[in-house]
Amino acid sequence: MDRRTFFALAGGLLAYPPVSLAQSGKTNRVGLCFQVTEEVAKPLVEAFVAGLRDHGHVVGRNLILDVRYGDGSPSRLPAQIDELIALKPDVLAGFEVPAKIMKGKTSTIPIVLTNSSDPVGIGLAQSLRRPGGNVTGISTVWEQIVPKNIELLREFVPRLARVGLLLDTTSPGSRAAEENSRRAAATLGATIVPYYVSNRAELEKALAAMAKDRLDALVGGGGGVIVNFAELILENSLRLRIPTAGDADLGALFSYGPSLLQAYRDSARYVDRILKGAKPGELPIEQPTRFQVAVNLKTAKALGLKVPQSVMVRADRVIE
Repeated sequence: MDRRTFFALAGGLLAYPPVSLAQSGKTNRVGLCFQVTEEVAKPLVEAFVAGLRDHGHVVGRNLILDVRYGDGSPSRLPAQIDELIALKPDVLAGFEVPAKIMKGKTSTIPIVLTNSSDPVGIGLAQSLRRPGGNVTGISTVWEQIVPKNIELLREFVPRLARVGLLLDTTSPGSRAAEENSRRAAATLGATIVPYYVSNRAELEKALAAMAKDRLDALVGGGGGVIVNFAELILENSLRLRIPTAGDADLGALFSYGPSLLQAYRDSARYVDRILKGAKPGELPIEQPTRFQVAVNLKTAKALGLKVPQSVMVRADRVIE
């Protein structure tokens, strides 16, 4: 089963048939922007579209959805967002990097965050309870999730000493993720080995360096670059036999965190409320209440690791 099929089934999504635009009634327009490639973003687009359908907004019937992709390069985003704004959307939506660019270009078009590590800290909102301005949506607190991944890695690797931390420097939450990770590692007697990346070339240099750095484990700090090249990262870590916390469905040892698919589906609820007249600045930014653990038994076997019972009892899913 390929990644797109898995995500579609896991999210309970159904393909939607193409239909012609309604001849009467209002047709709304939504602009959605990704830092990643179209292939990587496809299941997220499907989740977003399914969420819109949940609230009666059907693409091709009473809603036009314009999607743009940065293909893993943040430098492409400003031009892509200019294209979306030129189409005069009723709402814009995107992850924190595109959303920050959107906010810099418009203070009038409502912006829905599909995912953000720290919307207040990076200046997208005045507070979670009352954002103010034109931005609201979903926050997934990645800077808190990364340290938890380190704690779980310790259960797999009791003598954990050197933990590689991939940091997407284009992500506004990367500094907080690094600081929190260093504190979490220190409490376990471990040391963080950071790798700072903002594009594929820098990532490939980091992956080459890992072969010499004698890492006991690896964790990603979140961000578009990490997500975009997740398969490349996991192929490299498996080749080097480095236990990695990431996307268990792509081959990481385990996953921990909220469902990204659910975040995109939930963000459609904000789009619906705004299209019905709500002001984004008055809609509280939502944080996740459920964190899922998935364990990849095939990867554990390939690494010669036994999955601790303490992890198995917490696992929401086990991949064999």
